Amino acid sequence: MKRLLLALALVALFTAPALADRSMAGGYCNLIAPTTANPGDLVTFEFFVWNGSTDTEWTAEVTFTFPACFEVTGGYYDDGGAGWVFNFSGIGTNVGSFLDGDAGYGEIYGSEGGTFYVEVLLGTDCECGPVTIHWYEGGDIWGSEPHFVEGDLPFTVCGTPTQDSTWSSVKSLY
Repeated sequence: MKRLLLALALVALFTAPALADRSMAGGYCNLIAPTTANPGDLVTFEFFVWNGSTDTEWTAEVTFTFPACFEVTGGYYDDGGAGWVFNFSGIGTNVGSFLDGDAGYGEIYGSEGGTFYVEVLLGTDCECGPVTIHWYEGGDIWGSEPHFVEGDLPFTVCGTPTQDSTWSSVKSLY
């Protein structure tokens, strides 16, 4: 009986990690700035991307899809000294992609994140109102499924920017 319990305990010990959620499922993206812009503006979007993988799935691709009236003019990233190597593509389109640049196993390790910047020209034909920016974080397909996470971020074309004001400056208007 002791041997049977020991054998079951060993089986449970070695299979438990395989049953855990080990994938890209914990990854996310936040739009830091801006939250609004006007047609004709040239803006730099700042995104924070996090790899939430609990196994060895590294991020190999980060892509941002903007509305059709937006034109990507450039892109760069800040890895905080981690040594990532991403190649940027998509200039002249509405899709900016950062792709693994050293043909390795991806660049952003699990429980690590960084800032991505995409420079965009809003076309003069952009309609005012709420739009979404689609983001996609693809893994190197090393860990368990799912091998990617994605979502939509809200943005406003033709929003009204706010200014810091004191109560005295507001009262002086009346």
